[in-house]
Amino acid sequence: MIGRILTVAKREFAGYFDHATAYILLVIFLGINFYFYFQEAYVLGEASLRPMLSLLPWLLLFFVPAVCMRSFAEERNAGTLELVLSQPIQVVEFLLGKFLGVLFFLLVAMAGTLGIPLGLTFGADLQWGVVFSQYLGSMFLISALIAVGLWASSLTRNQVTAFIIGVTVSFALYLIGLPTVTLSLPGPLAAVAARLGVLGHFSNVARGVIDLRDVLYFAALGTAFLSLTYFSVMRERLSRARPAYGRLRVGVLGLVGIAVFTALAGAQLRGRLDLTPGKVYTLSSPTADLLGGLDDLVTIKLFQSAELPAQLAPVSRDVDDLLRDLDATGGANVNLVRLDPDEDPDAREEAGLLGIRAVPFQILADDEVSYQERYFALAVQYAGESQMIPLIRQTADLEYRLASMIRALTRPERPNIGILTGHGELSLDAGLRLARGRLALEYDLMEFRVDSTTAAVPDSIDVVVIAGGRTPLEPAAGESLSRFVDDGGSLFVLKSGVTADMQARYAGPTFDPALDSLLQARGLGIVPSMVYDLAFNEQVQVPSSLGSFIVEYPLWTLAQPASGHVIVDGVANVPIRFGSPLLVEVEDSTQVTPLLATSDLGGRLGTPLSIDATQEWQRLISPEDVTMETLALAYTQPGGGRIVLAGSSSPIHDETLSQSMSGLAGMVFFQNAIDWLAQDEALISIRSKDRAPPLLLFPNEWLPDLTRYGNLAGVPLLFVLIGVLRLARRRQVQQRSFTEGGALV
Repeated sequence: MIGRILTVAKREFAGYFDHATAYILLVIFLGINFYFYFQEAYVLGEASLRPMLSLLPWLLLFFVPAVCMRSFAEERNAGTLELVLSQPIQVVEFLLGKFLGVLFFLLVAMAGTLGIPLGLTFGADLQWGVVFSQYLGSMFLISALIAVGLWASSLTRNQVTAFIIGVTVSFALYLIGLPTVTLSLPGPLAAVAARLGVLGHFSNVARGVIDLRDVLYFAALGTAFLSLTYFSVMRERLSRARPAYGRLRVGVLGLVGIAVFTALAGAQLRGRLDLTPGKVYTLSSPTADLLGGLDDLVTIKLFQSAELPAQLAPVSRDVDDLLRDLDATGGANVNLVRLDPDEDPDAREEAGLLGIRAVPFQILADDEVSYQERYFALAVQYAGESQMIPLIRQTADLEYRLASMIRALTRPERPNIGILTGHGELSLDAGLRLARGRLALEYDLMEFRVDSTTAAVPDSIDVVVIAGGRTPLEPAAGESLSRFVDDGGSLFVLKSGVTADMQARYAGPTFDPALDSLLQARGLGIVPSMVYDLAFNEQVQVPSSLGSFIVEYPLWTLAQPASGHVIVDGVANVPIRFGSPLLVEVEDSTQVTPLLATSDLGGRLGTPLSIDATQEWQRLISPEDVTMETLALAYTQPGGGRIVLAGSSSPIHDETLSQSMSGLAGMVFFQNAIDWLAQDEALISIRSKDRAPPLLLFPNEWLPDLTRYGNLAGVPLLFVLIGVLRLARRRQVQQRSFTEGGALV
């Protein structure tokens, strides 16, 4: 059986390459893919296949039906279908052979795109596990679309008609799961539509996780349409009056029904392979240790309406996965309770007592926009106390938030973080509001002053944070902070050595003798100059007479991890605006670990200087001054405390966090540093689960163009060359004459 299937597959596969049409399709497919990918990828600066994957389903929507349209329509139109089926081969074997032949051809097309990840390796450490999952997800999608295309081709003799049917049905499968459709459906139907939509399952696999539910969905979808194709071919060979025809119809309908049931019921199954770096979609070991070390029962209550809006469907699935993992890992220490306040008055009353309210969502039904209130919240309870998430909007940091709640509730005492004020520093109410919200989950926060009237840092404080400052510290304050570190306290200094005036477009040096003395005594320092980075930086909008335009701003650097220290584990692209380089003159190098640094295209500029974003930076910067600069470091004092020093307070400023695309990385860095300083590092690995792809940084200027045009022009030309040689060889063979015995002359 397998031999006959492979024979048909080989015949189908070779048949594509016997005509120029196949090569034209391949060149068009690859050319469009490469063009749009590099248009977006180089702008984003990410080493990721996401730009290709966002376009791929829509490109395959037309490409796969175009490839499949000839499979049965051409056979039927030429009258060869019945001739082939009269041979000792079963219809199932013939159908599977056709399917594999088309699949092999389309896999060749996808193999042509491998030049993209290979090219990206020149500029980044590619996440190959994610890439593998993305290509596997593409194969699942292609297989399902092939089944649809073969069914469309089996319905008609006309290839154009088969193409139109294939595109229409495939588009309908795409459309089913889109919010434009699900938002207009009643709750139960919307949930069914979301599970049957192709794009949702494809995006799940493309993120780097191979989930059993998605595998079952694509297998079920392919089985359903291959069964319909089998029925379409067989019905022409059987009389409708014969019992065999009735059995065929019932059997095929049964298979389709089983496939649909599998696609829907499979959503309840669990089992996944996480191929992302650090397994960001898998429960972390510190979370498991936290749950295993509980001395009493923790109750996690999910308040969820049965009919959630379609936009929350992907979030709901991830929440369900996480809660199941927590329940299974916690065992007898965790009690998971699911409540529907819409149906249960007691649950609604309990939600109200906890401060959880229904949230209005926009619903489109019967061509009218309405608002319906739904519950989607979490509460963690322990020993009569509770902490809540009133609305679950996303799951990127949900494991960390739940683990933080559990630890905060079960920990008898929380470390105290002191924010130094009185010198123009950022405060909890001015500049640190967002940071305050994050830190308050795990720590007690307080503001305090240290001056000539204060003998020492309050004993209750475990970590002191100095964020910025417009005036220098008093000498007495510096001495108090120095004694605090000598006695085992921890200090977090985020301060630049320059002051920037955006309105005047000018920056000048700033000095803080007391703080500088504290740092210099430990071999550290903040250099009063400005750091730049020509490779990793943010963009700013510059007004002009013709509107506004975007330019790269080297003074707003995106700092990268400089070591494998736990503080920067999983952290990338920390925004450092108007930062200063750090000075390290420590004899024992084990005391200091660099945390953040510029790229090799970084450096420092002397002050005063112009900070005008439109100036020509290449003329301002001398090539011999280009070098990597340290922007943050961790210091451990022998017999004393710990210090984290950063050359700017911008990473934790409310403005940066709310405006910068990389603001979250700055917050994660800040929280990790606080954890390390408080010697409370259990949650760092959970919080540091970074789902962002690595940045794309080529070591020289010609590699990006080589990667782009090597794919955009080189790969299609390679297929053109292969096509020309193969077709020329085929024509040469066809023009040869034969002898009587059948040998070529």
